[in-house]
Amino acid sequence: MDLSILQCPLTRQPIRMASLYEIAEANKKIPDLLDPLEMGVANEEGNWFYPIWKNIYHLHSFYSIPLLNNIAAGKSMEFDKQRIFNYFNQLSFHDFEGRQIYNDDDAFVDFRPLLLPYTQHGFYNCRQYLDKKGKYYVDAACGPVAYKEYIQLAEDFDYRICIDLSVNALLQAQQNLSLAKQSGIFICGDLTALPLQDGIADAVLCQHALFHVQKKLQAKVIQELTRVAAPGKKIAIVYDWFYHSMFMNIALGPYQLYRIIRHWAGKGYARIFRKDKLYFYAYPYSWFVKNNPGKKIECYCWRSVNIHFTRFYIHASLGGKKLIDRIWKMEKENPKRMGRLGEYPIIVIEK
Repeated sequence: MDLSILQCPLTRQPIRMASLYEIAEANKKIPDLLDPLEMGVANEEGNWFYPIWKNIYHLHSFYSIPLLNNIAAGKSMEFDKQRIFNYFNQLSFHDFEGRQIYNDDDAFVDFRPLLLPYTQHGFYNCRQYLDKKGKYYVDAACGPVAYKEYIQLAEDFDYRICIDLSVNALLQAQQNLSLAKQSGIFICGDLTALPLQDGIADAVLCQHALFHVQKKLQAKVIQELTRVAAPGKKIAIVYDWFYHSMFMNIALGPYQLYRIIRHWAGKGYARIFRKDKLYFYAYPYSWFVKNNPGKKIECYCWRSVNIHFTRFYIHASLGGKKLIDRIWKMEKENPKRMGRLGEYPIIVIEK
């Protein structure tokens, strides 16, 4: 592992392997650990220690340990940030095609055989907008990297850098990439403070995660994703327009209105009762254009319909195969238009 590509998320200084003395000091700070820390890294000045456990670099502020007595522990997370951290660290997994996926994936993905070719195409869709090969492929908010199409996105890169806030997801990603014989670097990190040096990535991917970041921090995440990309390289962000999707608003009609009302009611419920409910906020495309940190930005279609649409309209006995094939054809022929009108766009930024 080349530590020169990493940086401390708190100080942005380079990091190095921690000395035996620093490891001992870190263990003194958290004496209630069942198993003492055996490995870790520290920032250049030796102010902060980050554990290495099961080949995962814990470069998230939550796991930071101050090494000097005059330095306070890392700040506690705001509620909306904390509940996302809790949500994904509490999720369990189940088997799909021999790999482990999140237990809540069935709530967002329609796995019926009738739709599987369309669904699998979506999983692989980002490949056409990013470099096909290189040294480092940054997979930000990677999750368990479960689907074979996701794994194939980085198959011609030397290393896939998997960054996620869930240690459990990273452990599953290790297993899934090992089965595919793909080399990975596994980092527990925060999208708002990526623990990577500037310009190290030949491709950067962030799928289905940005809208789970607090709305006031989403611009910061886009800046971070762009910062770690090499000049001239591209960043692909798979987003969710939700109530900004004209196609879904028209197709789902009253049910879409119900979903919107339920969404805003859920926000209030989570804050009032302090529940670890999944946070979500969607900006329109104009916001991305305004906050673009790169030299060019485009919008393409990842998938134009959501699971609510497919459950309503796509049924074999009602001509569902013809309908989904027609939608798929529209997406291929007009990827930019369907990216703007449909549910899930790919925002592509060129640095």
